[in-house]
Amino acid sequence: MRNAAPLAIVIEDDAEAADALSLLLTDFGARTVVGLDGEDILQALGARTEAVRWIIADYNLGPGPTGVALARKLRRAAPLARVLVLTGAISDRPDRDARDAGYEIMRKPASADAIVGWLEASGVDH
Repeated sequence: MRNAAPLAIVIEDDAEAADALSLLLTDFGARTVVGLDGEDILQALGARTEAVRWIIADYNLGPGPTGVALARKLRRAAPLARVLVLTGAISDRPDRDARDAGYEIMRKPASADAIVGWLEASGVDH
């Protein structure tokens, strides 16, 4: 019997980017939950937080918390999740925030190959 597909959370305020990431993750073999609010994402996950293997968060989400702040909140509920922060910012703040949290960072626009390489490096069966 095949294991259930791992879960990935996408935190992205651009609908097209969120759709593209979700499609990439689905093609990779993951189920996805997309959102901008930590509580809404946790509610959508329900008891499945243990299945979350990846969190991909845009750093700059507009007037709310950063993607790093939301990833920290979600990671408390899904401690096995590996976190990737995406940023198009030219400042070094996203890099510093991600590094301080222990997360990896990738510059936008990130290629599908780079993201798949990051997913494969996690060693999660998909």
